[in-house]
Amino acid sequence: IDSREIDCEFEVPFDDNTEANEALIIVYNLTDRTINQLKMDAVITIEAGYGEDIGMIFSGVITYRKTRIEQADKVTKIYAVDDVSREERKLENVSYSKNTKASYILKDLCEKVGLPIAVFKVERDHTYKESVTINSDIMASIEKYAKICGVSAYICKQKIYVRSLKDGDNLAFALDENTGLLSANPFEEEETNEDYEDKIEGYELEMLLQHRIQTASVIHLKSVNYSGTYRVREGTHDYDGTNFLTRVKVV
Repeated sequence: IDSREIDCEFEVPFDDNTEANEALIIVYNLTDRTINQLKMDAVITIEAGYGEDIGMIFSGVITYRKTRIEQADKVTKIYAVDDVSREERKLENVSYSKNTKASYILKDLCEKVGLPIAVFKVERDHTYKESVTINSDIMASIEKYAKICGVSAYICKQKIYVRSLKDGDNLAFALDENTGLLSANPFEEEETNEDYEDKIEGYELEMLLQHRIQTASVIHLKSVNYSGTYRVREGTHDYDGTNFLTRVKVV
């Protein structure tokens, strides 16, 4: 499906946790034959960019498809996840004895996912004085214990990375008005993770779509009001039928 020939839209999220990311693709006025090819569990990819600089921003499988008539258009909505094995999977009665460290629990949970662990490096640790029992989704549990350990846990190219975003791979971008920056606004969040009070500060950036940007990419930001070097925490690649944009939170 080529956006130069058929009207379409998409929203592709990416972030610093291990839960599956769900993309939404909307396509207008497809033939019934094409719609029937969009089957459950079929592989679907999105490539986007400007001019000759086009690259893959999503690869996954279709989980849901719906077509309906809206005014004069036949609208097909396609939902897809980047890794079906990362959809909700509940753990039941997984127990750890007292005096177990959060880092031990985190690593054990990552090993249960079944993917190779590329990096495991925590920034801090917490020791539980009482025994711990987990009865929840494995990906949500990994996110919880990663925050306690002061790091992010995410999956990239079928490998698990547990580390501070500042230790991410140095795929860097110089971002200013001449290279696609549209807006920059500060944000601040506060979280409580066991004994730790975390204050997260950074910027919400909007730019022309850059397909290479992903979790932990380095942004060398230079705008009228802000400048500095930051890491991508989360974001989306969007196309609304007119504008190709990348929106990110950097810290």
